[in-house]
Amino acid sequence: MCVLLLAAAQFCGGCGASVEPIYVASGCPGQPLRGPEAYANEPANQLIDDFESGDADLPSPSVEGRDGQWVLGSDQSSDSSIHEVSSHCAARGKWAGHFAASGFANWGLNWTAVFRATLKTAVPYDGSAYNAISFFASLSQGSGDALDVPVGLTTMDNAWNSNGCSPCMDFYAAKVRLSQNWQRFVIPFDQMKQRGTGAPQVAMRRDQLVGFIIWPQQAFDIWIDDVRFER
Repeated sequence: MCVLLLAAAQFCGGCGASVEPIYVASGCPGQPLRGPEAYANEPANQLIDDFESGDADLPSPSVEGRDGQWVLGSDQSSDSSIHEVSSHCAARGKWAGHFAASGFANWGLNWTAVFRATLKTAVPYDGSAYNAISFFASLSQGSGDALDVPVGLTTMDNAWNSNGCSPCMDFYAAKVRLSQNWQRFVIPFDQMKQRGTGAPQVAMRRDQLVGFIIWPQQAFDIWIDDVRFER
């Protein structure tokens, strides 16, 4: 079942303008009216992933050397989990990332867009040219009115497979409040902070980035789209 949204006639009553309808599939986030299209022409070299490849790999050919993929971290305790690239809901285009889980007992699950391809040990990516991360994100309809979700960056100083930390995964994080409508978030690097639970505690080395991470702390059902670096 789909809901059909049209631009309100009060903005152009009788002017003859045609408006392309927006179809929102059942259970999908509410769409911002043409919101994502306002950012469709952002510089191509800033794209991390728009999921339009239909798989978990970052775009191919690689953008600015980013040839990695989305990687799941899990404590294996969840009674239900999803990490997929889906054509069911999207902020723009046809595909988006879908990440959901419930019933986990320990540290739960995280999902990371790893910037550089790696078989085992983390590989650093030089993000010195950038100052922020942007993305569209939302909750699925019916999954709660709001949820605060930590997102941020792992680096060679804290990524679990970097051999440079103990304990690891005290990543540089900021919280975003998600609703059941698509929203665009821009998070400057200098607003991302470590929690103080791991070592080392150091300023973010932008030339040693590993990945963009999403790490909810409670049951969640999240959609994400158009993840980008910003200057």
